[in-house]
Amino acid sequence: MRDMRFCSFCGKALALKTLDDGSEEKYCGACDHVFFETPSPAVLVLVTNSDSVLLARGVGWKHPYWGLISGHIRTGSTAEETAVREVREEVGLEVSNLKLVRTYAARDRRLLMLAFRAEAEKTSITKSQELEDAQWFSLSEPLPMRSESMSACFIKHVFENVAYRIKKLT
Repeated sequence: MRDMRFCSFCGKALALKTLDDGSEEKYCGACDHVFFETPSPAVLVLVTNSDSVLLARGVGWKHPYWGLISGHIRTGSTAEETAVREVREEVGLEVSNLKLVRTYAARDRRLLMLAFRAEAEKTSITKSQELEDAQWFSLSEPLPMRSESMSACFIKHVFENVAYRIKKLT
């Protein structure tokens, strides 16, 4: 949407308009239509088994940190279906007790993350080609996560006592 320069209805050039709430949005004066920046919906899934949490590293990550399973919601899929599918596709696990816990906005990446918690009965991981690695980590040990990451913030939200145990890696 940031690159959108012309109205998709009439083809006229768009301008920025300040709305009553103070936000600036793209606007077509000919159609009197406001075009709002729309985030892409995605899921973040905190998978647990007993006192362990599943963390993953994507192929090509340039930092040493780990994160939670995540993925974009496809047209025609619900957030819940996406959460279950992403866990199955990325690590080969079936989950139960799926619960939406909260949402996060990543404005810099134009994402609206729907954060779920789920349980896995089995722990045997079959990682997909999207992942460099996936492992179970004990919640009683420091987790190899960037403390300000969305994944770490979600884990700290769910497990308040983990907040001081996010491991800083160099």
